[in-house]
Amino acid sequence: MCVIAAKPAGVKMPTREQMEVMWFNNPDGAGIMYARDGKVHIDKGYMKPSAFLDHVEALQREMNLDEIPVVLHFRIASAGGIKPENCHPFPLTGSEQIIRRLHCTSKVGIAHNGTIHGYGNSLLSDTMQYIMLQIYPLSCAVPRFYRSRPALETIVNSTKGSWMVLLSGEGDLITIGDFFPERDGIFYSNKTFHHRPCFCDIYTDKKHIRADALPKEEGDFDYLTKQPLMWLEEEKDTYITDSCGGKAGRDGVDWLIDRDGRVYRWRPELDAAVLEDGYRLQTVREDFEFDLDRAVFTEIYSRR
Repeated sequence: MCVIAAKPAGVKMPTREQMEVMWFNNPDGAGIMYARDGKVHIDKGYMKPSAFLDHVEALQREMNLDEIPVVLHFRIASAGGIKPENCHPFPLTGSEQIIRRLHCTSKVGIAHNGTIHGYGNSLLSDTMQYIMLQIYPLSCAVPRFYRSRPALETIVNSTKGSWMVLLSGEGDLITIGDFFPERDGIFYSNKTFHHRPCFCDIYTDKKHIRADALPKEEGDFDYLTKQPLMWLEEEKDTYITDSCGGKAGRDGVDWLIDRDGRVYRWRPELDAAVLEDGYRLQTVREDFEFDLDRAVFTEIYSRR
């Protein structure tokens, strides 16, 4: 199993001894990427530990790696074989020639740990193919996909059981998958950074946030969250009143309620439900009571 070490800005780099442990537990090549000057810089394909560790130390003499986000990857080969070009991290690209480069810059860098089923062949690893065939087209449709909850969700849903790190040139550090709890400020994809191996987020403004809990910003899809809601069908015994107590129409409007009986209106332009303050679910007959305990709720994107 490979290991990824995702280090946010302002956190000290692992020591040489710690990196040696990660290498010997994952000995099929290593690479590093870091965000600097608006770009992600990638150096990979080191097949001997001394070469990789000497390169990291040379970078530390050139710049203060503690001050910038850095991702280290130590590989155990699966698809694609043990080759320098198959080492991680990879640039975000749709080009087979570019994704093989050992030294390059990119707007986004990607490191992966695990197996993405259905991808990879004798020449390209599963991660390389997945980047070219899935993430790159997604980035063309949503250029800042790494800050979009729905876009990240497509990656989460198609890489379950894996660990992945995305690093943008702006310094966003996104972890996908169940990363080992923070240790000395660094997030690891598994415990093979320990001496004995044993067998999912965004970093922004010096904070690390899971990929399924993006910052909530008004005017962007990222502020939407999922919660259990129930669609209100055309029921003769119920109706909706607005904040003034008047009866709200149902023609062309879809209404929902949450478990507390609060009312939401479906907004097609957001593809989500929005809470309507002051709106209430009412019953036509006094002897009729809407049973929320027996209602069927579904996880739906919404905004309170």
